[in-house]
Amino acid sequence: MAAEDGPAQRLAQVDESEEAQQVRRSRRSAVNGLLVAIDAPSIASQPWVVDAIDISSRGLGLVLPPELLVGTEVLLSFKLDDQELSRLPATVQYHKGVAGGVRFDPWPLADRVKLLEFLVRIYETSE
Repeated sequence: MAAEDGPAQRLAQVDESEEAQQVRRSRRSAVNGLLVAIDAPSIASQPWVVDAIDISSRGLGLVLPPELLVGTEVLLSFKLDDQELSRLPATVQYHKGVAGGVRFDPWPLADRVKLLEFLVRIYETSE
């Protein structure tokens, strides 16, 4: 048995496969011109309107105001093509400088389907 057919090679193949799966799971797509209203009633009476940086099935990268600290619960409203999503729950996951990320909290199924349809269109046109 050649060295490239041994356990180390099989382990390398498994590792590469897991890495590829991780890349697919965390795939984020850049979005240009997407404005997001962020409502944080516990912090401000009026929502902020910010630019989105990227989007995935798990969350959004955004330009975040300094008042929104990690762990802050927010409500997001935005429009994806012709689909409007309103007051969807999310939590600030990180905030570095002016950029940050929010993780989507559980949403109603109908809104989740709208997001996933949008992401499929993005992924199909980017390949």
